[in-house]
Amino acid sequence: MILWPVIQIRISAQQGKEERKMSEQEKKSPLGISGGPTQQEIDEWKTKFGDIFVATFGEEKFVYRSIRRFEYKNIMQLGTQDVDNRTFLEEKVAKMCIVWPEIDASKLPTLKAGTISTLVDLIMTASNFGITEEPVKL
Repeated sequence: MILWPVIQIRISAQQGKEERKMSEQEKKSPLGISGGPTQQEIDEWKTKFGDIFVATFGEEKFVYRSIRRFEYKNIMQLGTQDVDNRTFLEEKVAKMCIVWPEIDASKLPTLKAGTISTLVDLIMTASNFGITEEPVKL
């Protein structure tokens, strides 16, 4: 399996809590994308969800959040671990946790094959699944 480079940037919730007036320049998308989310929208997401992340796949950018335990449990109750069901569950996680651009059923067939799976892996990593550092023996 070939893994393509993905750039992940953490935007802390603390940064989002700063209250200040925004100039016209600041209202433009900090992602550098025409029609992208404004700083105000990002700040609102930080307030609502906590940490927000952005992943870049070539020209495409996706803003996502971590999944909460109760959300994860609800999605996992939807099915078993067969391949078709795994795809269904990945799409549920993506629709729930990708905050920009909006992911809906009509957009899914137009995405590159690995986009949703890779984003779900990033969402799960941001949600503390997997080992981020080796445990220390005491």
